[in-house]
Amino acid sequence: MGHVLAICGWMAWQTRRLFDGTRLSGASTLLAPSLAVLLVVLAAVPVLLPFFEAQPEDVEVQQIFDGAVSHPDGWVRLSGRISPLRESPTGEDGIYALLIDVANPLRAVVVESSAELEPQDSATITGTLRARGVSVEEELPIEATVAGTPPRIVPDRVMTLDATPVPPRSVPWPLAILPILLAAMLVIGARVGYPIFRPAADIDVLASPLSPGERIPSAYGGRIGPNEASLAEPAGVLLLVRRGPSGNLLTAQPLADERGGPAPAPVTIGGSWTSGEIGTVQTVRESVPALHVRSELVDATFLFARLAERDRVAALVAVER
Repeated sequence: MGHVLAICGWMAWQTRRLFDGTRLSGASTLLAPSLAVLLVVLAAVPVLLPFFEAQPEDVEVQQIFDGAVSHPDGWVRLSGRISPLRESPTGEDGIYALLIDVANPLRAVVVESSAELEPQDSATITGTLRARGVSVEEELPIEATVAGTPPRIVPDRVMTLDATPVPPRSVPWPLAILPILLAAMLVIGARVGYPIFRPAADIDVLASPLSPGERIPSAYGGRIGPNEASLAEPAGVLLLVRRGPSGNLLTAQPLADERGGPAPAPVTIGGSWTSGEIGTVQTVRESVPALHVRSELVDATFLFARLAERDRVAALVAVER
C-alpha cells in the first residue's frame, strides 16, 4: 500500500514541477486537483454523450395494436422475422414486407423499404409508423406462420424503414476507467504528498548514541536553520555530535550545493525542546530509514543509508513512541 501511495504522490509531484521556477509556483499545489477535475470531465463525456442522441422507442407489435406507442413522431424499433411480400398490401407501389414480432409470432406489422428486403430470421429495424390501410391477402410462407396459423397484422399502420437502422444506445463506460483511475491517483497523491513519511515503532533501544566527534552523512528535506530543501529532492547534510556546556549536542551541517559555494553554518538541533519521530520514507523505487526532527531551529526529515545509523541518531532525540 505504501508503494501504491508513493506512486500516486509521485504523479501529483510531477505535475507541480511544471511550475517550479515560475511566477505561478505558488499555485502549483492546485494543479493536480485541477487536472483530476479535468480528467473526471473527460471521463464523463463518452458516458453522457450517448444520452443526448435521439433514440426510437423500443416497442412490440402488440403495443402498436393497442395504440400504446408514446413517441410523438411514431419512431420505433422492432425486432423479429422479416418476410417479404410479393403483392402490395396498401394498393400503392413499393417494396413491402412483414415484420413478425419476436416476442409474439402471431402479431405482425407491414414495413415499407426503399431497397429490396431479403428474408431474415432475426432482424432489428427502426422506422416511423404511418397511418395507412393494410390488407394482406397473399398466402404467407410456412416460416412466417405458427404451425400454419398466419399472424394477425396491424390493419391501419405501415412502418416506413429508416435508410440505416439506429442501433440501441451503447454507453462506452470502459473508456472512462482510465481517466477516473488517473484522477483518483492525482487526488490521493495531492493529499499524501511525495515522498511519503511512514511512522514506525521498531527501534533498536540498545543502539549506542553518537559520541562526541562522530559524524553520519545523511540527506534531509525540510528546514535546517535558514536552509530549506524538498524531501522529493533532498540535500546533503552531515550529522555530528559536539560537546556543549551542559552535555552533548546534536548538530546538523548542511553541505555545500553543487555550485561550489561556501558551506552553510552548522545548526544545533538541541535546545529548549526537541522531539522526533522514527519511520521510513517511501519513494517509487525504495523505502529509506528516516527520522523526523522538530526543534527551535530545525523541522526536517533526515534520510539514512542504514537503520543502525538512524537509531544511533534517534537515541539523542526524544522520540515519540
